[in-house]
Amino acid sequence: MKKQISYIAPGQTAKALILVYLTFSVPIVVLGILVAFVRNGSIELGTIFSTIFSALLLNAILGFVLLWIACHAYNWVASRFGGIEIQLSDAPEEA
Repeated sequence: MKKQISYIAPGQTAKALILVYLTFSVPIVVLGILVAFVRNGSIELGTIFSTIFSALLLNAILGFVLLWIACHAYNWVASRFGGIEIQLSDAPEEA
């Protein structure tokens, strides 16, 4: 059976996806701090915390806003041309 996604709730979708996005951002930010430490030989503790906090905060804010805009853009396109089409089937029964 084929179904179309005709509407995506922008607030809820952005909130859920930003948590997934932050999950991937944390290792990248930590890797950036590690690279900076290797290049400079040392980094002050306050600099590390402020860098991590500001990088993750910027990722969260910008990510949320951009995802919210993307959901509205998808809803506009889906209302005029149709949404993403998916095919659903029943899951196989476990023995």
